[in-house]
Amino acid sequence: MPPCPICSQLKDIETSFHKFASPDYDRPLPEAATQLTKVITPDMIDPEKNHVRCCPLCGALYSYRMTYEYYINGSEDEEELIRLQPAEIATFHRNQALQLEALRQEIDLLESTAGRLGDTLDRGHPTPAETVTMFNEMEENRQSAREVRIQLQNRVENLRQTCPGILQQWAQFHIQVCRKIIKSLPQAGEEAETALFVARSTLAAW
Repeated sequence: MPPCPICSQLKDIETSFHKFASPDYDRPLPEAATQLTKVITPDMIDPEKNHVRCCPLCGALYSYRMTYEYYINGSEDEEELIRLQPAEIATFHRNQALQLEALRQEIDLLESTAGRLGDTLDRGHPTPAETVTMFNEMEENRQSAREVRIQLQNRVENLRQTCPGILQQWAQFHIQVCRKIIKSLPQAGEEAETALFVARSTLAAW
């Protein structure tokens, strides 16, 4: 496999230095560093100064940190770019995929709750007061599900552009679960056929 045109220009650790009004001291990061994409995730603190960057060609990840020091004779900025090792990349992908899955499960829970309330309204013969309460709760759950779905969709679209490896890991989680379910289910019987159809359809979707 040929070396990555971007990553081959970067050492495992790159640093930069900039002193205000003293260009002779400036030492920027290599130009290749500007070709990396920022991976901004909700769990990051001060993401402009501390975040992960991804190579758009090979998927390699780098941690980025920027520090700023104020001095009377000229403030100083420093940057540090560190290439993540395979185990660190796997951990990052897994943690971010789990966050996506948590949002997906939250949507399922909200929609299931709204569905149960709807069934009770249709078949449970609630009192007028109970009807109002349950209807409002049902609509609140539906609205919350829509809001979380938009949040999830936005994150997925962002990751498609910045770090598709996270989405691949998320899909792999579901593929593995579906395959285990298919393997463990009996191959005969009406209930088994339904379960197999759902599992295979879900697997194909992922």
